[in-house]
Order: sequence, then C-alpha cells, then structure tokens
Amino acid sequence: MKGTVVHHEHRIGFIVIRDEKGEFTIAELLGKYDVEMGDVVSGNLHASGDEALFNQTQDETMEVSIKGHGLSEQDAISMLLRTH
Repeated sequence: MKGTVVHHEHRIGFIVIRDEKGEFTIAELLGKYDVEMGDVVSGNLHASGDEALFNQTQDETMEVSIKGHGLSEQDAISMLLRTH
C-alpha cells in the first residue's frame, strides 16, 4: 500500500502518512531518516508494531513502529497530541 507523508513531528520522531483510501497511519521512526512532507511511502501501512517501510521519494528503507492505522485525520491529531 502507498501513502504520502503529511506530517513529520521532528521533536518526537513520528510521521503521519495518508494512504490511498484517505486513512491515516502514525509511525515512530526507529532511526535517523530524511523524511519530508510529500514523500511517497510504501509498505504494510495497516500493520501494528515494527515494520519496514520504503520511502520511494528518498529511495530509502525505514524501520518504524506503527502506533496507529486506519485513523481519521482528527484521530491522528489526537493521538499525536497524546504522545508529547
């Protein structure tokens, strides 16, 4: 599944990805990756826990921990606010 990075919370190392269905996934980056808003990411966006996602824009595999998926935009915002 493909998605687009719509937010990168640099302070806590989280990204928010909007998938092709318009649902949102929140993932914690498990390393130093060059991720920008608008990057296209592919992989199992509807998994939970540790996953490898491929950032097609940066041509880089990223190890992440998926914290939530299938979220509405409001649910994704609320979840990010709770992680601060």
